[in-house]
Amino acid sequence: MTSSTRLSHHAVALAGGVLALLSVGWWWLIFGKVVGNDYLTVRQAVTCLAGTSDLCTLAQALCTEDHLYGIRWYAPEAFWAAAAILVAGALLSARSSRARGRLTKGEVS
Repeated sequence: MTSSTRLSHHAVALAGGVLALLSVGWWWLIFGKVVGNDYLTVRQAVTCLAGTSDLCTLAQALCTEDHLYGIRWYAPEAFWAAAAILVAGALLSARSSRARGRLTKGEVS
């Protein structure tokens, strides 16, 4: 396995992590204000990070035009896509590390 391949596996994991942070930031732009106005508790709002429910839909309907950049909705699919990319990158990195370890010990598959 070449070092550029290992680097690309780490890049995939890093991209997934960055996208996960961005999706959490997007979620907080919407639900942080709802929590701040005491419409939802943090515990209730956290459920909206990875899924939708009537409560999440209602909370987003309470968003007004004074939200930052006019953003009034959140898509939990962004979180799941980021999580999938992060996990894929981590699995690829772990797999390449194991393969590299076998090669240095002289083992053959």
